[in-house]
Amino acid sequence: MNDNMANQKRFLNKIQLITVDSLGEIKTSDANLFPNWKEGANIFNAHPFFEILKSLEEVVTPLEKEFSFSCVHLSEERNKEFICDVNITFELSETHIIIFDYSRAYLELNKISQERNDSIIKSQELEFSNRLLVEKEKFKNNFIANINHELSAPLTSIKGFVDLLEKTDLDYEQQELAKIIKSEASHLQIIFSDMLDISRIESGEFKLNKEIFNLFDLIQSIEESYKIILKEDIVDFKVTIDKKINPIVFADKTRVYQIITNLLNNAIKYTDEGIIELSIFKVLGKNRKQEFEIIIKDTGIGIPKEDQEKIFNPFIQLDDIKSGTGLGLYVARNLVHLMGGTINVNSEEGQGALFNIHIALQNAPKGNEGAAEKEYVLPNDKKYRILIVENRQNTQYLIMKQLLRHKCFFVDVVSNAEDAIRNIENRNYNLAIIDIKLDDISGLSLTKKIRNDYGDAAIKDMPIVGISGISQSNILNVALSAGMDSFIAKPFTEEILLNKITRLLSLRKK
Repeated sequence: MNDNMANQKRFLNKIQLITVDSLGEIKTSDANLFPNWKEGANIFNAHPFFEILKSLEEVVTPLEKEFSFSCVHLSEERNKEFICDVNITFELSETHIIIFDYSRAYLELNKISQERNDSIIKSQELEFSNRLLVEKEKFKNNFIANINHELSAPLTSIKGFVDLLEKTDLDYEQQELAKIIKSEASHLQIIFSDMLDISRIESGEFKLNKEIFNLFDLIQSIEESYKIILKEDIVDFKVTIDKKINPIVFADKTRVYQIITNLLNNAIKYTDEGIIELSIFKVLGKNRKQEFEIIIKDTGIGIPKEDQEKIFNPFIQLDDIKSGTGLGLYVARNLVHLMGGTINVNSEEGQGALFNIHIALQNAPKGNEGAAEKEYVLPNDKKYRILIVENRQNTQYLIMKQLLRHKCFFVDVVSNAEDAIRNIENRNYNLAIIDIKLDDISGLSLTKKIRNDYGDAAIKDMPIVGISGISQSNILNVALSAGMDSFIAKPFTEEILLNKITRLLSLRKK
């Protein structure tokens, strides 16, 4: 018994248990190894290693809250150095630190290791470091994607209900308040979309999604939007489009829009008076492609020569007074490069800035030139029954209100796949809108069941529109592979929703 107690005491003398609060103040400590690391002291002052707590707090999740570090050299000032393993666990407002003294074991292991080939050791260290970096990058990207998904649902509700509110009889003050809410929601959406794009670009997961669209229509929509934004300012907005351009192109419409608007937003931010100009010229056309020069010019504060390369780095703002994340130009440059183009800036301090983009866009394939202009209209003499399968009540209500405004829809709403199946088996629906992320089984699995388990064509061939805030780059292909006919990313507008539904219902009639 005495031997057991003696062994236990020797073991405990090689361990120190510390609890700290969110500010790093030590709340409890048995001070076995480091006597000065006691109650009331600050762990950040104890040793530089513990600065790592600040970084770890940013990546803690309910599933990943414990971290271990091996072969850490720790010492109090002028005292003996220990070689330790350190275990750190985050619990609500407290952090628990366990320090194990493995000095003797590490010193013995070091003697053995010295006999090994140095190149092998370095190779293993490099492999470990690379693996750790990959895991950290994966965690960061998943974290950003999850945050973006969780924000998409409330943003859908905010923007959607404000759109509906603007279509009611509002007085001038109410219109202004609604416009502010809508603008701030859009700003929030841009911030998180930029962050998501950065994580995809840096991880190599970003893919361009090409479609046929009318470049003139896209520029016109940009022009209309920014003239509304600037209508009460003392800044004019001018758009010039080269009429020699063939407007029907096959490219990533969303990214072309994003490049131009990110640069325009930057121009607006730093231009208090004068003019902002957007110009698009055709430089060359060959091999079914057109080369464009896109110019965004402003009369703002300008950019010093020494800072003109810095502005394309992430989180850089030359004027700290201005709001924003400093991501817009970084994202724009990366998108331009992904599309095989170049972007340059020419500016002098106090004399405005000129951003110049050279980019080539593919013409629409022969026989498809008119696809971008195809419009579908529902007849006024028929009512369509729509099923909404969505687990979030606010989104349910929003979609229902958006559809019922048009007086040609009957709408049923359910929250899960089980209720959806029950309704589908007992009612004929012209179309279903299904959220991909449901509480019981996913919208993808529900779609596969509808397509595969029923012989009745009215059920198995029913048009299905998928909706989701999931931000995977291949989510559209995943939805289509599951059997969905179309997909809408949250947040979406009433116009996008109606266009998708109208197209599918019109095609079903043929």
